[in-house]
Amino acid sequence: MTSGDRRAGGRRRPTVHDVARAAGVSPPTVSRVLAGGKPVSAELSERVRAAAAELGYRPNPAAQVLVSGQHGTIGVVLPDLANPFFSEVLKGVTSGAGPSDTQVMVVDADEDATHEHEGAERLARWVDGLVLCSPRMPDAQLAAIADTGVPLVLVNRPFEDDRVDTVLVDYHSGMAALADHLASLGHRRVAYLAGPSGAWSEQERERALRDAGPALDVVTIPCGSGMADGHAVTDEALGHHPTAILAFSDYVALGVLTRLTELGVAVPGGISLTGFDDIPLAAIAGPGLTTATVRKQEIGALAWRQLLARMDRHHEARTTIVPAELVRRGSTGAPAT
Repeated sequence: MTSGDRRAGGRRRPTVHDVARAAGVSPPTVSRVLAGGKPVSAELSERVRAAAAELGYRPNPAAQVLVSGQHGTIGVVLPDLANPFFSEVLKGVTSGAGPSDTQVMVVDADEDATHEHEGAERLARWVDGLVLCSPRMPDAQLAAIADTGVPLVLVNRPFEDDRVDTVLVDYHSGMAALADHLASLGHRRVAYLAGPSGAWSEQERERALRDAGPALDVVTIPCGSGMADGHAVTDEALGHHPTAILAFSDYVALGVLTRLTELGVAVPGGISLTGFDDIPLAAIAGPGLTTATVRKQEIGALAWRQLLARMDRHHEARTTIVPAELVRRGSTGAPAT
C-alpha cells in the first residue's frame, strides 16, 4: 500500500470496495451511482450514498469519467480574454455552470484563428460541451468541430447546422441606432474604425453603415479590437476630416479617446466619438461614451443554458437573438462649427 492510500494520521482511505460492502452491493453499482451512470432504484442509490458519506469516501474523478462518459467540464474559447466584452460573457457562463459543479476550461485565442481552431479541437476531446465566442475560423473548421460529437454553442456566429446552437447580438440594429443618432445631431462625414475582418459582428456593423445610405458619408479605416489599435489609427482617421468617429467597440474607443486627449482635440467639442458594447469603463470615461449596450453576462448565461440542454439531449437547435440598444452619453454632440 502506498502512502497515497492513507489519510493524514495513518488511517487508510476508504475504497469503492468498502462502500460496496457497507451498502451490500457490488463495486460497479457503487461506481454507477456515484458517477451518474446507468440508472438504479432510488432506494439503492440512497443506500450507496449514505454508506459513502458515513465512510467519507470520495470517488476517483478518472474512474467517474470511465463509468459515466462525462468529465463534469465544459470548454470556452474566446478571441481575446483581455477584452472586457468577452470576460463578461465568460462570467455569465461560469455563473451559470457553477451551481451544477461544472468546471470551465478556457482558451484565449489572442485573435488568432489558427490558435482558436487548435484550442477548440483540443478541448473537444476532454469536455462535455463547448462554447465558441465570436469564432473567426472558417465554416469547414466549425463543421469539423461539430463532427467530433461534442455539444456545441456558438456566440456571435450564425451557423446552419442542426447540431449547433447559436446566441447572436443584434449588431445591425445597434450600429444603425448609433448612425441614426449621429445623423440626427447633424453629422454627415464620419470615420468608422473597423474591427477584425473575420468577425461576423464586424460584418453586421458594416452592413448597418451601408444601409444608412446618403444620411452619412462613411470612410472605413481598418483598425482592430483593442485599445492600442484605436490609439494607433486615430491620426489616420482625423486625416479624413470627419466630424465624428464610430469605433468598433468601447475598448477601441477608449484608445481613440486617449489619443485625442494627447492631441488636444476636445470630445465632443472638436469631434464626437461612439463605442459599442457598453463595457463598465464606458460610463466613467471622460466624457462617458455614447455606445450600444449589450447584456454581456446574459449572453453567457444563455449560452450555458442552451449548452446544458444540448448535453442533456433534450433540445433541438435554436438561435437566440440578444438586442443592442443605444445609450447616449457625453461623447457625442452637434458637429463643431
